Amino acid sequence: MTLMSIPTTSSSATFCSTLPGAPATLRTAFTPRALAPALAWMLLAGFSFCLTGCGALGEPGSEASTASASTAAREGDDTIVLVLDGRDVTQAELHAHMQEQFLDELLRQSESELFTMREKAARDLVRRHVIDVAAAERGTTAEALFDEISASAAPATLEDVTSWYAENQARLRGAPLQDVAERIKELLDNEAPYTAWGDFVGPRLEALEWELLIDPPRAELTATSLIRGNPEAPITLMSFSDYQCPYCIRSELVLNEVLARYPDQVRLIHRHFPLESIHPFARPASEAAMCAEEQGRFWDFHDAIFAREGRLSSASFGEIAAELDLDATALTECIDEGRYREAVQADLVEGTEAGVTGTPAFFVNGIALKGAQDADEISRLIDAELLRLKAD
Repeated sequence: MTLMSIPTTSSSATFCSTLPGAPATLRTAFTPRALAPALAWMLLAGFSFCLTGCGALGEPGSEASTASASTAAREGDDTIVLVLDGRDVTQAELHAHMQEQFLDELLRQSESELFTMREKAARDLVRRHVIDVAAAERGTTAEALFDEISASAAPATLEDVTSWYAENQARLRGAPLQDVAERIKELLDNEAPYTAWGDFVGPRLEALEWELLIDPPRAELTATSLIRGNPEAPITLMSFSDYQCPYCIRSELVLNEVLARYPDQVRLIHRHFPLESIHPFARPASEAAMCAEEQGRFWDFHDAIFAREGRLSSASFGEIAAELDLDATALTECIDEGRYREAVQADLVEGTEAGVTGTPAFFVNGIALKGAQDADEISRLIDAELLRLKAD
């Protein structure tokens, strides 16, 4: 049983940003589950690929590959790699210098990034401990253990193929089963060793007692009145969002799912972070939604804006007011006066000071999660925070 586990605070992250050169899509976690849709398309489109294993944080294959790399490095430690002013410098000395460089670079990172790297390293140690113990019990190595477990994975059956086909009709766009069955089987057969490995390691991780004592950095953020969920909930999920950001639009479903999972334990607070340089109607939408709050209808207006999926114009807010049967005259007066211009700007300033550079950005009791996240990723952070509060 895990006493305390703190999930990583960054993952596959997709967001809108006005930073020069900022990518719309950052790295994707190299895990079988994350790769499955991409692998499916590569297979079904006829691409060839080679999946050698997952390398992030003790995923299948990383323990063995790291051990092999370390052994190879040690074997070459006495190799002369540099002659400096008549003195031979060995590979071991060069590696020691590289470690100093890497540590210096590491310590220059932000507190949030530094925590993430330390937390990932701690999780990796836990996972490797579990695998080393399991390998020792069988009198083998981590690499051999992975080979043994992955080799035990059964090949996909016709039933597996037809089931996957039935569940992914939208992706296949009507392709007949006979045209894609072979590629679906290839996909499932490639994923099977990693599923078997996860099934082997997962229960052992779950049964292990361990406690992570690293406290995550927290941003000091103001709790505004735009609250959805239980106002007295112990967990505050704060969302900095832009009404025209496509990733924010998709994240609304995720936030609703999170609230449904934790009806009493989580409250959602909306904060405005309009990116005016790329979304011209994001700030007007934020101000209009605040004006709707005067009539007690912020969340209805908020949902109606997002329902338009970024397709906004100067006429949109009057149309939404009519749809919601609001006092359109009062709403228009509020918007024209710029009554909430400063309130929206205050959200922007506080978000920027907290390190927000793009949208969406989430904070769970002040712990940052940047970029679009799925409900499971947010839930992992919430669960860890609930455990922490319980321990306190």
